[in-house]
Amino acid sequence: MRKNGVSWQDRLLELDDILTIRDVATRLKLGERTVTAMLADGELPGFKLRGQWRLRRDHFEHWLASVAAGANVQAITSEIMGGISQSPHGAIPPAPVPDELPGQDDTGQAMNLLTERVPQAELHRRFIRALGAGVRSHTDLEHKPLEADLATPLPSRVRLYIFNATRPPGGRPVGEHKVQLIVPGQKRGQRASFDQTGGRIVLLAGYAAEEDVFVLWDAGLYTDFAWSRNVQVKATTIIEATAGKIAEQERRLRPAGGDAVTETLLACPPARLADALVRRVEITRDRMARA
Repeated sequence: MRKNGVSWQDRLLELDDILTIRDVATRLKLGERTVTAMLADGELPGFKLRGQWRLRRDHFEHWLASVAAGANVQAITSEIMGGISQSPHGAIPPAPVPDELPGQDDTGQAMNLLTERVPQAELHRRFIRALGAGVRSHTDLEHKPLEADLATPLPSRVRLYIFNATRPPGGRPVGEHKVQLIVPGQKRGQRASFDQTGGRIVLLAGYAAEEDVFVLWDAGLYTDFAWSRNVQVKATTIIEATAGKIAEQERRLRPAGGDAVTETLLACPPARLADALVRRVEITRDRMARA
């Protein structure tokens, strides 16, 4: 819905500048888990949208100034969330309410605006950085797919298709992440496949930016796919990976023109990406040997 040519989402973002956990962690020089715990314990003024913590910038700035002046973190948080502050920095007005409530489509679009996404070159950079000294060389980070030559025990030559793993606003289980498969040159309505030429191992990966977790699917099971095909990973798998583990999840799917198979996907934090990559290749080779 629009008023005077301005959408509800744009007016909301103008009124309320929203911060993510990562934004706050950077400002406070704390870990994201610490910030999450502070929010859960009522030590920071935040709210949840679809299970994701968010903070209003004006609330956070007021909280920060008050704490720096000696205010108790829980007391100032309680005052802010109640809409009335007794601190010397003055009262905080209640959040402005839009003139119009969003319709269902507006809500979905607003949620997409609050989903953290990373530019393609940065996706490549984070993947390469996580592998560290295991990377011998790679192509231009701006180019997709990214090709890299890796050191033993990693697969020697890989071709990487990596996408943002986001939480859709509705229609899926709570917390589930997905990537949308679109390869270079593929247009809406067209079907496509990953480039399997040149003897390189193809990697299908996702990156959940807010959780700082990589996901590795079995690329060989995704052929002749439709434009923007969704590929999912469960919330529990992502959560397990945030604890520093290589999480494994099995799911049934039917590849194009084939029988139903069980796919094993992996999720891991950056520090475990090299180990997960070795495991990914092992699982894929075992599946192919059984076929």
